[in-house]
Order: sequence, then C-alpha cells, then structure tokens
Amino acid sequence: MKILWICGSRIVGGAERVTIQIAAQLRDRGHTLEVICPPRSALNAPLEQAHLESKAARLGGSLNVIAALDISRALARAQPDIALVTTSDEWVWASIVRRPARTRLVLVRHMSIPLPLNVRIIAGLRAGAIIAVSEAVRQSLIGTRAIRPALIEVIHNPVRFAPRGNPPALEERRAARAALAIPRAHRWIGFFGGLDEKKGIGDLVAAACEIANRIGPVSLLICGRPGSKNARPLDEWARMLGAAGAFHYLGETQRVQEAMVAADVVAVPTHSSLKEGLPLTPLEAMACGTPVVGYATGGTPEAIGPDGDAGLLADSDDPRSLAARLGDVLSNPALAQRLAAGGLRRVRQHFTPELAADRYETLFRNLLAGRRA
Repeated sequence: MKILWICGSRIVGGAERVTIQIAAQLRDRGHTLEVICPPRSALNAPLEQAHLESKAARLGGSLNVIAALDISRALARAQPDIALVTTSDEWVWASIVRRPARTRLVLVRHMSIPLPLNVRIIAGLRAGAIIAVSEAVRQSLIGTRAIRPALIEVIHNPVRFAPRGNPPALEERRAARAALAIPRAHRWIGFFGGLDEKKGIGDLVAAACEIANRIGPVSLLICGRPGSKNARPLDEWARMLGAAGAFHYLGETQRVQEAMVAADVVAVPTHSSLKEGLPLTPLEAMACGTPVVGYATGGTPEAIGPDGDAGLLADSDDPRSLAARLGDVLSNPALAQRLAAGGLRRVRQHFTPELAADRYETLFRNLLAGRRA
C-alpha cells in the first residue's frame, strides 16, 4: 500500500509520536509511507530519525486555503491508496479537495473535545473511515447524526517503548534517582505533562500537601513543557508545596523511562475540561512498571482499565480524592507492586505498537477491498 500521512502540526505531541510509531511499523511491513507537514515543523527531526520521508506543505490553520491546494497537489503526485489525516484543520481540506479515484480517506481523532458540527458533517460525508483512539473519542464524534457510528473504528494508541519484564525493585528505582541527581530516599510522585492548570499540576501540588499531613513529606518529579505565558511560574508551585516535600523539574526530558522508574507512582490529574482522548502518560508508566493514579475522565479510565487492576482512579477534578488514592499507593508497598504487575500485563495485552499497526493495516486493507461502507 501507498500511504500519505497529512499532518498540520508544528509540534510533536502525543498524537504525532504515536503516528510516527505506527507509520514506521507499516513501513517495516513493506508499505510505502510519505508525510506532508508544515515547513520548519518540529516533526522534521523525529521523522528523519524514524527514516520516514517527508515533504513540506503549507498546512495548519482553519482559514488557510493554501493548505487545500498543497494537499490536492500532494494527492495528485503521490497517488496514495490511503490518505491518513491526523489534524482537524486538515480533516476539512482533505475532505473537500478532489482525490485520485483509488485513494481512501482515513481521518484520525485524538481528542474527545467535540468538533464543530460542520467539520463532522464534511467528515461524515467524505471519509472512508474515522479512527478514534478511545471509546471516549468515539462518543464525542457520534454526538449528532453527522457521523454514522459504523464509520468509526476505535484503535488504541500504542506505548512508545517496550514493556519491562517485571516491575523495578526498590534499588533500581533508587539508582534511577541517583542518575537524575534527585534524593534517593524520598517518596516520589511523577508528573508528565505541560505545566498548565488543565493538566492538573495545581491539583497534584494540593494533593501532595494533603498526603504530607497523613504520611509525611512527598516529593514531586515534574517533566514536560513549561506552561503558557499565563501559567504560574515554577517557583510559585514550589512555594505552594512548601515543607510538604521537594519539587524537582526536569523540563522536556528525553529520559522519560528513567524518570518513570524513579517515581514510586505516576499521577495523571488532567482536568475533565481538557477531554484527553487516550493519554500516553499512564501507558508509559505502566510499561515502566510504575503504578498509576489518574482522574476518571476522558480516555484515562480506558488507559488504566478497571479501578484497582492496573492503576487507581480518583474522582474527576478532586484533589482530595487524588490525594487519597496516591496516599494508598505510597503507604502500601504490596498494593503498589500488584498494580505495577497489572499495568505491565495490560500494556502487553492492549497497547503495543505491533497491535496498533495490525489494526491500522487491517482497516486499510478492508477499505481498499470495499469491505467497509
């Protein structure tokens, strides 16, 4: 198959990382992959690292009519079997331009924030299939009759590195802390995400203060992009934590696995207003053998699974519930070990790159064979 991936993103977020993984898997199976993305996009470096061919196109922006021209030219030149579109602005342009007769349009949605009705109408009329990365995303797409439920295929995002064989022992966690130059003996809660309120950093700081009153100081290991210009500065978060524990910021680190092994538990306190489709942080933590506690909102419950099997779920947007569940893990080593083992099993069963590529490949073949409406 010839696959053209159309992506208007200028940053490399979770959606872009997992699509690169799946594209590389499909390429390794003998399919031809080409990517078009904006010039000077941050995507260029990871695409090159994955040995995926990319070409610049003037994509991005809901009013950017030039995008329609560049997409049309790319489709005419590449003559792909599958046009795979992962950004919502390009959903529209790829849906309205003329495509080669052989090309099937596949749209991918990573967020459960409802799309505008006009976008859903166009997509419902023109797409051969729409991939939702979780059931939460699927539900956001079928909120009206604009998109037929049969058009939507739920395919979970994969984790980006192979799951460990077993959860790390305490000494391995301490060795990871030493490598990151953080105190070895502290209780560490990991946070991986942008430092914005909607990602829940404020809820986590409030929860850490409450946990400290119950079981003693806890330290926060923070990884991710700085917040927006309106977000609180790092030193303010540290002051709010105060004597409850340490606040250590690694920034946008490439040492994600090491940081997750260093943590005793990883928190996913994303607010319900953000409506994440299927967050990668819990998948990556489970693959590292680290217990996860997350708010029961968006696609987080779908990632973690039933409460108590591979992680714990806290009440949405409730720092006190978050504190209680994190405290349970930190104060109960047997529970932490059981959750870590359950997380490893869950990732192996549901979230490997090979499984995601199998699902994509099967969907594409069925489309080309006319086995889907």
